[in-house]
Amino acid sequence: MSNYTIARVAVPVPLYSLFDYLIPASFDQMPARGSRVRIQFGRKQLIGLVISLEKESSFPVSKLKPVIEVLDTQPLLPVDLMGLLEWAAGYYHHPLGDVIFSALPKRLRDGVEAELKSENHWALTESGRSYDTSGLRRAPKQAALLSYIQDSPLSELTGDQLNKDWNNWRSPLQELVKKSLVEVTEKVQSAVASSSSYFGDKTDSTFKLNLQQLSAAKEVTGALNSYQAFLLQGITGSGKTEVYLEIIEHALAQNLQVLVLVPEISLTPQLTQRFTQRLNTIIASLHSGLNDTQRHAAWVQASKGIARVVIGTRSALFTPMPDLGLIILDEEHDASFKQQEGFRYHARDLALVRAKNNKMPVLLGSATPSFESLENVSRGQYSLLKLTQRGAANARPPEIGLLDVCRRPMEDGISDKLLKKIEEHLSNQGQVLLFLNRRGYAPLLMCHECGWTTACQRCDANMTLHHHNQRLRCHHCGYEKPAPTRCPECDHESLYIPGAGTERIEVALKEKFPSTVISRIDRDTTRRKGELDRKLNQARSGEAEILIGTQMLAKGHDFPNVTLVGILNADQGLFSADFRGTEHMAQLIIQVSGRAGRGEKAGEVIIQTHHPEHPLLHTLLESGYTGFAKTALVERAQASFPPFSYMAIVRCESIQKDHGVAFLNECRQALNYEGVELFGPLPAPMERRAGRYRWQLILLSKERKKLHAVLRHWAPEISKLKTVNKVRWSIDVDPQDMF
Repeated sequence: MSNYTIARVAVPVPLYSLFDYLIPASFDQMPARGSRVRIQFGRKQLIGLVISLEKESSFPVSKLKPVIEVLDTQPLLPVDLMGLLEWAAGYYHHPLGDVIFSALPKRLRDGVEAELKSENHWALTESGRSYDTSGLRRAPKQAALLSYIQDSPLSELTGDQLNKDWNNWRSPLQELVKKSLVEVTEKVQSAVASSSSYFGDKTDSTFKLNLQQLSAAKEVTGALNSYQAFLLQGITGSGKTEVYLEIIEHALAQNLQVLVLVPEISLTPQLTQRFTQRLNTIIASLHSGLNDTQRHAAWVQASKGIARVVIGTRSALFTPMPDLGLIILDEEHDASFKQQEGFRYHARDLALVRAKNNKMPVLLGSATPSFESLENVSRGQYSLLKLTQRGAANARPPEIGLLDVCRRPMEDGISDKLLKKIEEHLSNQGQVLLFLNRRGYAPLLMCHECGWTTACQRCDANMTLHHHNQRLRCHHCGYEKPAPTRCPECDHESLYIPGAGTERIEVALKEKFPSTVISRIDRDTTRRKGELDRKLNQARSGEAEILIGTQMLAKGHDFPNVTLVGILNADQGLFSADFRGTEHMAQLIIQVSGRAGRGEKAGEVIIQTHHPEHPLLHTLLESGYTGFAKTALVERAQASFPPFSYMAIVRCESIQKDHGVAFLNECRQALNYEGVELFGPLPAPMERRAGRYRWQLILLSKERKKLHAVLRHWAPEISKLKTVNKVRWSIDVDPQDMF
């Protein structure tokens, strides 16, 4: 066998095995570790990635298929990133091929060359800028297109941008080029969406860092070129972004690249705009809001060191960056950093691994750090940096008060006292933000006569009423149908509508304040491309006087005109079945409250609750988030829940209820679980979802090594169990929710 070279290849399939392929002697160049190859896998061709080159195989050479084509002359993934992905596959007990290919943009998964392609850019000539389109009256398509280009705020347009508003634009545009009214230039694809290769204009920051900010920035810049983990805990409005910018400028001056991770797409354009105003460098955005071409271009520019700063959501963590010297995670506590399907990694935890492997600092920022991060500070694994002053000159933390709504008149989810406060702040030219983490008009319909409710046929949940189109929609499986006007069970003519969602609040306030501009920001109102940016700009400018929204409004946004925040239902997290429920509740309350009083006007926060005496609410208001966390961490320690233990959940779902139970029981019997506590099989808190029954087996251990030793031997064996074909299953290491 020594006459043969064998490529051990990872394939994008949910199998724990690697696959051996022969390298034909006719190939001019051997594929390197980290290179893509085209292979025959079963009846179809796939793109695989070479993990290693071997001289021997455990299979007879005569049975090995040859590699069809080598796609990369140089490794697509560098050594450090390959190491990170292999480590992550082991830690999360997920097939390596699936891990690697989930880290790549779609075009690279499809085998497209990892190079920047050129594209045409069209711009007006000097004569085209002043040309009167009436001179083209015999060519109306050319006239309309020229007028469009003249009115465009962009100095030049690409084909993608023209496609948004025009059909069949190429022929009239060619005629405009022939007439010297438009000129065309060829440029490489941009790393920044809707812009050509973008350099921000360097401007002096009008924001002067205070002593706390300067001290925090100095600590991190002093650690450049060495590993250290920092937790920047700054109250809302304390200017964490300014600290990030100060540190990034120092890193760029040392010719280092910087990776900035944010939890939500909505924060990416906001940060990109702010960074381009300050940093004289190319900045690439990477998030799911980009099309495949834009993601490919950004990835390639980052991997070649052209883009010096990358801002993106969790998957941007896997972007190759040859000069990477600093990783920043904003809102590090946010659950969006945890992937909830497939390869269930946590971007925060893998960022720490990548930083340690590459000997660079990592900065985690939050006003409400996760309990894991706070515990890592107490263990000495993170260095704590604190910002306790609001950044704006006269800004002070808002006054927060509980409003007992028991036995108080409520109108569509809003108490009379809160309505008066809204009137008061509007009359003083203040902006009002109302937070309710429930979209739709109402969580259900109910019949007073027989008790019928809008239960989903496929989930253990009620269907939500949406007022604008009078439909019932399940927010868990997506099933929807027209809302009935009479009870389907007893034919009673009137149905009761209990509870309220953001849509109901919007309808009610439009009746109360008909001349006031009201903007609702939730998943229902921001589905169309560009709508979220439009609404956020409307909010920041103050044009929208009342903002109503879900947690999309809670994360990192700066609304300087907001003086009143109303939290309409603070009770949802107090009695959660998830042991992290109170932690998430406290983070949400503090984050939402932080939107008030960020400018020169004082802020006020009113929290509606039916449980004003609840000890956790009082601790949060009297001792702040830090005091609340200390109390809650004592309770976690007593219960031996993370971060004082290590957890994994084996989840499964099946059409037949007993199939999931049988599968998890077989798992349990096959598992040698010395040093690990097992709980289950247990039904998930929502047992039936999308027509499938969901069960889970919870593994808990005081020692991380023992938990992973159990999973390491067990995970590849699951596919051999008798009942495995009757269920869908997954392993979730360090789960962030119990649902």
